[in-house]
Amino acid sequence: MNTEKTKIPLIVHFAVLMLSLIAFAVGFWHTHLGLKEMRPFESDYGSILIASIILLLLLISYFFAIAGKGVALLIYLICACFFIVFNLNFFYPSYLGRQLVKEEAIRLNDTLQRFSNRVKLIDKSNIADVSELHSLQEKIYDEIKRQSGFGPRATDYLNQFNAITGGNLKANIRIGVTQEEREEIAAAYNKLLEKEIENYVVKQMATGNTENANKLYQGVVALDTINKFYSPILKEIIADDNRVQLESVKTHPQINHLQRLITSLDDATIKINEASNKQIFPKLNEAKTRNLGRIAHTLNSIMERINHIDTWAMILLCLFIDLLVPLAIYILIRKKADDPGITIAVLRKHGRKL
Repeated sequence: MNTEKTKIPLIVHFAVLMLSLIAFAVGFWHTHLGLKEMRPFESDYGSILIASIILLLLLISYFFAIAGKGVALLIYLICACFFIVFNLNFFYPSYLGRQLVKEEAIRLNDTLQRFSNRVKLIDKSNIADVSELHSLQEKIYDEIKRQSGFGPRATDYLNQFNAITGGNLKANIRIGVTQEEREEIAAAYNKLLEKEIENYVVKQMATGNTENANKLYQGVVALDTINKFYSPILKEIIADDNRVQLESVKTHPQINHLQRLITSLDDATIKINEASNKQIFPKLNEAKTRNLGRIAHTLNSIMERINHIDTWAMILLCLFIDLLVPLAIYILIRKKADDPGITIAVLRKHGRKL
């Protein structure tokens, strides 16, 4: 008994081929974009050449697999894996760039506050007194600029300053006639006050090693300055929702701020570590988002964020385009022993040419 096979309309044959070709075209273009940062052959077009090589091998192996060659399917799957990785290297940072910058800013803000709190346990000087000395220093500086030297208020501030440090700085009664002269007098006296503050802190910290005490002082002051300067900047970055373009990563002001913060923190904490003769603070080295759009960063970030829904959304998108669509077509139309399948011969049989 003969059973007639269901005939598939020619338009469906073409739709199937078009769908697979569109999926391959999307994979090809985003593979090019995912490779762009690497600049193969030191050319902006090198990534197109590499993507073309992968695409051609993928197309050849795919249609041989449909024609019934089993080994061709393995070659196609290897090529599809390349497409998936390079597509992820575009879709993931392009879509999640802003979120990744935000997350790093949050981590750095937490690190900055943790470092600042930890340094208070290291600092053996009276933090409140040092803060008060700096406040008096600013007030004295401002008063000298406004007056023609030391007025009653500046003298009172100086007396309070001496009471904390135990020093004996004298009021400079030199008169400045012009504003420029007054500013010169203020600047010169400000240096004396700064040196007196440093001497005070070193005396509080010193345990027989003045060099270490100086390093510790410099590190503590630097960390406090960094905290005051960068805390507002980090809050602005966290609140920002503007998209981060991959082309602007190297010059993006927010990413550059994150890197400068890390460099400043490392410079300050190295001094504290050396003064303390132990690794109190870890070295941060580099902002992760500086490498946004690079394959190593993308893969490492995916592993770190594997429990996030948006990470899985990008993975599934690339799997769908580069693997599931072509495989679904392959399963539906692959050539069997008694079936010619959808091949070029089938299409030509209907009087059409590819």
